[in-house]
Order: sequence, then structure tokens, then C-alpha cells
Amino acid sequence: MSLKDRKEAFVTDLTGGSTLDIYTVTSISACSYLIWCILKKRTKLFDDPKDLLGQLVDFCLNWNNLLLAVTAYSNNISLMMFLIGLPVLFIILGTKDKKRSQRRTIKVNFETLTPKQFLPFKSYITIYRSQMMILTCICILAVDFPLFPRRFAKVETWGTSLMDLGVGSFAYSMGVITARSFLRQHFLGKYSYIRNMFKAIKGSLPILAMGLIRLACVKYLNYQEHVTEYGKNWNFFFTLGFLPFLTNLTAPIVFKVSPLILSLIIGLSYEFALNQGGLMEFIVTAPRVNFFSDNREGIFSLIGYFCLCLNGLALGSIILPVVPAPNNLIKMTNSREDFINQQKQQKSCWTLTPLQGLSLMTVLFHVLFYIGDRCYTYEVSRRMTNFLYVIWVSAYNSTFLLCYKLIENFIWGEVKVQYSTSKEDSKTEHSTDLHVLEASETVPISLTAVNNNSLTLFLLANVATGLVNMNFDTLDSNEWSGIAVLMGYEFVLALFTMLMYHRGVIFK
Repeated sequence: MSLKDRKEAFVTDLTGGSTLDIYTVTSISACSYLIWCILKKRTKLFDDPKDLLGQLVDFCLNWNNLLLAVTAYSNNISLMMFLIGLPVLFIILGTKDKKRSQRRTIKVNFETLTPKQFLPFKSYITIYRSQMMILTCICILAVDFPLFPRRFAKVETWGTSLMDLGVGSFAYSMGVITARSFLRQHFLGKYSYIRNMFKAIKGSLPILAMGLIRLACVKYLNYQEHVTEYGKNWNFFFTLGFLPFLTNLTAPIVFKVSPLILSLIIGLSYEFALNQGGLMEFIVTAPRVNFFSDNREGIFSLIGYFCLCLNGLALGSIILPVVPAPNNLIKMTNSREDFINQQKQQKSCWTLTPLQGLSLMTVLFHVLFYIGDRCYTYEVSRRMTNFLYVIWVSAYNSTFLLCYKLIENFIWGEVKVQYSTSKEDSKTEHSTDLHVLEASETVPISLTAVNNNSLTLFLLANVATGLVNMNFDTLDSNEWSGIAVLMGYEFVLALFTMLMYHRGVIFK
């Protein structure tokens, strides 16, 4: 076989691993954030954002730890946790908390509340999105090396793996962030269906253009392809490009029935079509004779990814506002007047705090996944994004968001909110300085840098992955040369984001 054929065979017919293994390996991200928080509170290591030693430690914790977890220490995560945790234990025993100003109580006055104050910075969301992006960038190159366990690579049809979480987690995260726009518009009473549709189409065009460029490069350079992943001509960018359009297209329905309920209805209907309508047989066995059949995986998987986006939208409506929105479990169309009325009344049982919402979503999706995994005929299928896949990815993402939230509360304390009728209070407590202070205190600079330029970073990672594959024989590399190349690759990516950060360049 040619090298191209060997590389395609290297990522074909894989069956993945256990969900527990995936949780165990990726728990390093939460562990690394916890260690960073402890160092931040007890040392001066991260006080100067331009200090080289602090930036190096930051890089090792939030970049290199993830690389080692999915490669060299993938079979011994407990040892890795011991090695990175032992020095911190000595620091805890030998130091005291630095005297830092406690988080101030936020006084909310809905009469004068601005959109930026209504949807403030949430550090645990930044941590979640940045760690997800870093892990994705690492895996897209690491999968081509033998030192990357095959159980982490994408499965052929049935099963779970670390890389199968990738695009699903992006869809879920997109839903969380999309909720910000909807919440803001309804709070101000300025929602417009037509305007949002135009904005969604305009925003998707660059992503779709990237998909076309990637497709052209793959065909022109004869780059290895895994056809059953998305199809012959489909790719990750096309999927992401269509999701904003679908979300805004169905927005009126979402606002009526809640995104979570709509996701369950669509997901179960799609599952019925797969099992009783012959759709599963078409996706798995049909010949590729035209554009539709050539790209059936990418086209039909949009349904599952859209359900994931809706689940993220449901969670975003709970965790994004500065105070819990009225009936946020079933409604995301609250106006300023709704908040004012809620302030005067007792909180509804349908109104959840961010911690309650994260806990409920985590328990709900894990219970559904447990029942489906034990009782259902079919397994998780990323290829079809079946209902069990949607539930699994939703459970995973809500779990890690909850973990980051708990770490933030444990180390930094919960932000307390008080209602106020004083216009002066509202202005002083919601200053831009408070936003910047919390970002610098609770989020590593490396992760802020990633979050500020996540799409640019992902594009660079794809280009770098292609260059490495065309100039280095990843398939026949040994463990030492493989880890050296991967460390150099992640260092270049991290350096790029840090340079962009220090220069104040932001491309979301």
C-alpha cells in the first residue's frame, strides 16, 4: 500500500473505548485548572502576565498536560496526577493564601441594567471552551502517530472515543454561546427574526468558505481521507456553518416549546427514522452514486448536531445571565419587565441558578444515557449522531462545565448578587474594571488567549497538521520522535495565541 492508503487504514474500522476511560483521561484538564488556581492564590507566579516563568508553567499545565494525558500517560493517568499534584501539595503545606480582595457583591438594578451587565463574564465557560479547543488541536495531529492510542481515534460506526466528542462538543458549545444573543435581544425587546437570519447566514459564510478551501486542498494535495466520517465532499466546517442557520430558522419554535424539549422531540423522531424508516441501512450500506449519497453521513448527522446545539442553548439560557431568568428551564424569552416582576415575586420552581441548572442537566443526561446504554439495541454512533450519541456528548459537556464551576466556587467563592434600586450602585458594581479583574484572577492567560482567537487557532492547527503529515512520516515514527514533534507543534500554537493576546488582537 502507498503511504496515503496506510494512513487511511490507520484510522479505519476502529471501535473506540469506554466512556469511563474518556472521563478519566480528560479529567486532567480540570485537575490542571485546579492546580493553577492554587498556585495563583498561594504564590506570585502568575501575578505578572509577561513573566516568562509564569507563562511556561501556565503552558505546561494547560497545554502540555493534555498532550501527555492522551499520549505518554494515557494508560496511567493516576501516576500523572500524582506527579503533577505532589509539588502543589508541598506548596499548600508551606504557604498561606495571599491576601486578595474578595469578590464584591454585585448589586443589580434592572431599571438601568445594560446588556453587558446582564450577560457578564463567566470564567468557567472560558475554561471549558478553551480546554476543549486545546484538546481538539492536539488530537487532530496526534491521531496520526502510533503513540496516540487507537481507542481515542474516531470509531467507524458504533462505539465511543475521545475524538468522537470533538465536533459534538463544538456544536454543544455553539449552542451555549448562541443563547447570549437570544437572551440579550429579548431582554431589550429587540428580537427580529429576519435580522437574525441574515446575521446567521452572513456569519456562516466565512466558515463555509473555509470548508470549501479545505475540500479543495484535500483533493488537490491527495491528502488522506476517511470517507465514512462525513462523506466524500463534506467536512467539519460545513457542519459548523449550517448550525447557526438551523438554530435561527427554528427560533420561533424554540421560544415556544423550549430548546431542551425540541431537542428531545427531534432526536427521538430521528432515531425512529433510523430504526424504523430504513435510514440507518441507507447511511451504512448504500452505494455512493450522487452528491446526496456521497455525503449522507455529513448531511444526516446535522440532525444530531443540531440537537446538541439545542441542548447547549437550553443550558446557556440558565447559566449566562447575571441572575437566574424567570422560568429559565422552560423559557428564554424574558424581557426586562419579566425580571422586574420576578424581583417582586417569589422565585418559581422552574427558575434555576447556574449551579442547579448544571447539576440538573448533568444528572438528566447521565440517567438517560445509562438507561439507553443498558436497554437500547444500538450503541452510540458518531457517524449517524443518533440519539444516544447526542445524550452522551451532552452529558459529558455538562459534567465538565459543572466541574469547572465547582472548582471556581471552591477556590474563588461564589459571586453574590443583591437587588438594588440605586442607580449609582448599579453603575459602580458593574464597571468594566470588575470584568477585567475577574478574568485576570480566575482564568489562566494561556486559556484567555485561546478563547480570544479560537477559530484562528483551529485554522492554524489544521494547516500545521497538514504540513507535518506531508513532511514527516508520522506512521513509522517512534515514541520519542513522535512526542518531540507534538510538543513542538503545541508550543507553536500556544506561542501564536500568546503573541496575539499580548498584542491585543482578537478574532473570535
